Amino acid sequence: MKPKSIHWGEHPWDEIKQIAESGAVVVAPFGSTEQHGPMLPVDTDIRIAEKSAVDGATVAAEKHGVPVLVAPTMPFGLAPHHMKFAGTITLQPETYVTLVAEVLSCIVQHGFRRIAVISGHGGNMPGLQLGIKKVVCQSANPVRIALYQGWQDAEFARRRREAFKDVPSEGQIGIHAARSETSGTLADRPHLVRKEKAVKPTLKVEKVPEWSWLTDELSETGAFGDPSMADADLGRTQWEIKAEAVGLFIKRLWETDLPD
Repeated sequence: MKPKSIHWGEHPWDEIKQIAESGAVVVAPFGSTEQHGPMLPVDTDIRIAEKSAVDGATVAAEKHGVPVLVAPTMPFGLAPHHMKFAGTITLQPETYVTLVAEVLSCIVQHGFRRIAVISGHGGNMPGLQLGIKKVVCQSANPVRIALYQGWQDAEFARRRREAFKDVPSEGQIGIHAARSETSGTLADRPHLVRKEKAVKPTLKVEKVPEWSWLTDELSETGAFGDPSMADADLGRTQWEIKAEAVGLFIKRLWETDLPD
């Protein structure tokens, strides 16, 4: 059954039941409410998760014929390292793992057997992995739950490397609220970017530390890299690359066999 809408929340319960019975893939986006420097909104990672999921699901459905449904985006994640900056809302690790497991378990209980998990925030990844493992181990029926690897996804990395080969370096570690996220927001929601505040921060380190760190220990503004180098065209290119990569990720999951 091809859903009339790819959005979970736009269906009544009986249609969701039918969609589950048809073998559709559910895409579950997990975001985070956290500071992104003085120039970007605190819902940046929510939007990244949601748009990546919706755009990727659209590619999977329209280009690859995958029946797919996108669950509502979780707005809160694991961001304790950003708590010195106003606006950040975080869950404790134990709470987050439980939340992830309960959300995914509900989807499984409704009959879905394949779930593609998308994170808009790198800090969510350990908690997502644990929550996913808990559901897989406890499920009465075989399930396939896959976590999209973001910048480490081979397809995304290959496409981005080619598209950005002539783009100059930011000159410092661009791990958060840097050119990439600022470019993406300029392309998607330019009215929310405070361009006059998009300046290169002075960092206290030259590379990402091996030890567990708090953001304010590394950056006074909460930003990294050089957001002043952001460009809407770069952002549009990156969104397009991600949509294609996520679409293929969903397709791979859909094609994965399930044990009887």
